[in-house]
Amino acid sequence: MNTRVSVLWVVGFGSFTLASLVVGARLLALAARTRALAEAAFGAALFLGGAGYLLLVLGFRVVAAESAPLPLAVGNLLLHIGSMALAVGTWRVFHPAEHWPGAVVALIGAVLATSFALRLEYLRVVPPPASVFWTSTLAGAAAYAWSAAESLRYWKMMRRREALGLADRGITQRFGFWSLCTACAVGMHAASVAGRVLAGDAMPPAAVVASSALGLVAAVSLSLAFFPRRGRARPEHLDAASHRAR
Repeated sequence: MNTRVSVLWVVGFGSFTLASLVVGARLLALAARTRALAEAAFGAALFLGGAGYLLLVLGFRVVAAESAPLPLAVGNLLLHIGSMALAVGTWRVFHPAEHWPGAVVALIGAVLATSFALRLEYLRVVPPPASVFWTSTLAGAAAYAWSAAESLRYWKMMRRREALGLADRGITQRFGFWSLCTACAVGMHAASVAGRVLAGDAMPPAAVVASSALGLVAAVSLSLAFFPRRGRARPEHLDAASHRAR
């Protein structure tokens, strides 16, 4: 990557990673007090996702090739657990009384488990073979896409109720920001897929620029979803927010 693309990559990916770590830690701290599954699941999804990505960067760009397999394997494991936690959180927040989302969670988990088994099989192959890339990327994208779709559905529902004076504007906006954040994450996965198809193992500059821009938007929307500006609704439990939207 040239200097400008490298700067964009650091700003875009770095901001999303930092926001994920900070918001994830905050939600985990909240879950420790409330014992609420939703906060624990989303907190784990964000924090482990951020930590996993840092380990991938360490493995691909910092350490020597012979030292890369360990951080890459651990990073992939954390990302997979984070994607599973996101799927569980989506189930708990948006469909707590229904059983069918369990099948979606199980399917995502099965694909991620297969991906990690393949990662271990090809532990010293850097970058990993296509089988590892596709199973990991598509399962992770599916978890984010599901959460984005559910949050968008709630945002639309809350908008209709807000027009009638039956919903809080701040909570409505938070659903919208979370939908935007997760949609950007899906876009980042899509850019990665496009880069793989077009350039093989190396991400082309256009894909890096697109992912970086999406990462910056995701970081801002994630922060606004969980750190509302003064004058908006105060943060509340995710379970309570979704319950008020029903």
